[in-house]
Amino acid sequence: MPAPESFTTPRLDAARVTPEHEQFVRAIFTDDRVTATLGGPRDVARVHDDVERWRRHWDDHGYGLWIVSERITGAPVGWTMLHTTETGGAPSVEVGWTIVADRWRQGLAREAGAAATGIGFDALGLDEIVSFTQPHNLASRGVMEKIGFVYDCEVVHADVPHVLYRLDRRTWEKTHG
Repeated sequence: MPAPESFTTPRLDAARVTPEHEQFVRAIFTDDRVTATLGGPRDVARVHDDVERWRRHWDDHGYGLWIVSERITGAPVGWTMLHTTETGGAPSVEVGWTIVADRWRQGLAREAGAAATGIGFDALGLDEIVSFTQPHNLASRGVMEKIGFVYDCEVVHADVPHVLYRLDRRTWEKTHG
């Protein structure tokens, strides 16, 4: 069963990424505060390719990246995603998130990431989900831990050291079921 193309949380509306989101994604990838842990700024062509790749991921896998917007204003504030990965060894599904820097430390990443994680376990029936970030990204590591992910090991992703966290269905159900 595919993931829902949209969902809501108490403060957020989320919708499957479309070409209409490209300008917002481009704005995020020009903010040095955000791109410091995403491999650096991206030019217009790279952002276009990313959006197209994310759209194809939905078509190929039945889940992918959602743009998240503030429910009250409708303003986009970031994204969350479920995405295939082989980071850490075996093929798996990762959950990730990015929030505009001006909205950091408001719990939006945790809210969006937890919702995506729940979709992974509940709608997709996954047994395990991974998440990873660069070791110095303490904010994302904190979000992972608040959602319930547990540190597993150090890995290399995109030729850069990262830390890998894991969460299994049983642990998720104990804390969120």
